[in-house]
Amino acid sequence: EWIYIDGLRLGQCLSNLVSNAIKFTDAGTVAIKVSSIARDQTYYFQIEVTDTGIGIPEDVQSKLFEPFTQADGSTTRRFGGSGLGLSIARKFARMMGGDIVVNSKPDRGATFTMSFDARKSQAIEGLSEVA
Repeated sequence: EWIYIDGLRLGQCLSNLVSNAIKFTDAGTVAIKVSSIARDQTYYFQIEVTDTGIGIPEDVQSKLFEPFTQADGSTTRRFGGSGLGLSIARKFARMMGGDIVVNSKPDRGATFTMSFDARKSQAIEGLSEVA
């Protein structure tokens, strides 16, 4: 089957999640898992990006999605970045009818789960929004 999605926004979200996972994992693994559930006129998708990196303390996880926020100041100095990527990614996910959430423990890595809906479609040749 074919689906309609915003490929640009989806790509930006996935790129941000994967690049963060790589950036914060000195050794170990980064894994991506994609799953979907068919509904009447849509598919519900989940994309999990899991790493074995430095992890995130529970008390700062909810703040990660605020603009210009990182886990702590030393993270900014050590890894760089503006603290905008997760905020923008969550905004895009919500624009697609979904969200991004995090599950993490310090020194045990993190899993960022992005969910969104994609509308079912008939195949239309040449239409760039169909993936």
